Amino acid sequence: MYPSALFAPVRFLQPVRAFATVALTLIALTSVVSAGTSAMRLLYRESWSWRTVYEWNALYALLLSPVILLFWVLHLLAGIAFVCWLFRARSNAYAISPGVFHRYAAPYLVFGWIAPIVNLFVPKGVVDDILTTSRPGGLPPGTDLYRGRRSGLVWAWWLAWLLWTVTETASVALGNADLTVLETVALVACVPLPIVAGLLAARVVLTITNLQETVRADLMAGGRPRKRLGPPVGSYLGLTTLVVRDYDEAIGFYLHVLGFELLEDTPLGDGKRWVTVRPRGARETALLLARADGPEQEARVGDQTGGRVGLFLHTDDFARDYERLLSAGVVFEEAPRSEPYGRVVVFLDLYGNRWDLFQPADVSPAYG
Repeated sequence: MYPSALFAPVRFLQPVRAFATVALTLIALTSVVSAGTSAMRLLYRESWSWRTVYEWNALYALLLSPVILLFWVLHLLAGIAFVCWLFRARSNAYAISPGVFHRYAAPYLVFGWIAPIVNLFVPKGVVDDILTTSRPGGLPPGTDLYRGRRSGLVWAWWLAWLLWTVTETASVALGNADLTVLETVALVACVPLPIVAGLLAARVVLTITNLQETVRADLMAGGRPRKRLGPPVGSYLGLTTLVVRDYDEAIGFYLHVLGFELLEDTPLGDGKRWVTVRPRGARETALLLARADGPEQEARVGDQTGGRVGLFLHTDDFARDYERLLSAGVVFEEAPRSEPYGRVVVFLDLYGNRWDLFQPADVSPAYG
């Protein structure tokens, strides 16, 4: 979001299937061992309880409970493998959708799983963002992931994971409290839940991996060298600031008169907001509408470029957009004219900033 995300690098696509294979293998083993451990606890509750294990010293418990040791080792390895896959998949997601900034910083890919409270929602958000930005074609730069629809698959996986975790914890607590009936119910639930959670986790990993490998295969088709997604030079102009008198006044003009779309409107405190808009269908540069702060900035509203045309609105249908803007009451300074580089006309926004409505010809223009 604002402002560090503006410097998120565009990355290259990397192979991700090997990471996914390791993660899937360990997830499958963890699910089976977890279900088996719960089944053993259910069948042999009288002779083997978690409370008894906790009363042993650590060395004695490890020697006499190899299944428990395997249970925790597999959980640790599966967690490490899954996080490694997440880092690779997230890097690829940034390459597929450059300029779309994920909601959580990279450290959350690790600490989001272990920090109390945070671990109830951050891992799901991390996976949601990766899936959303991994689809072929990517998302337009500046897309606000806070407002997007969430995947039902990710929801199902995360709810199954939370339910399994809560049920597992409850079975231990109830066993220690000698609540036999409730412990039995919890143990019965702990047999299928790790299998269900594991299958859904595998589905999530496979879905994201297949999407990213499809994009990568398309880039490699025909033996061509791997290309960088997004702008050829690896960077682009993401935002340009336009000083305005009032946020809502400016939003109204750019959305309802010029036909732009609102990308983000986030309160920043003290009455300030982070407001970005751009033409519908555009994929890169957007306008940051910044309310003037103080007399010096207020004096620049409508005159940021000293009277020159400072903004260029490109179109693929000049006549259509000219008539649309004219009927919306936009003020034009001249009649449309044809130049060697295309058709152009100068218009004013609500503050008097000068814009070109411009449809390029076959030869690109050179602006002086």
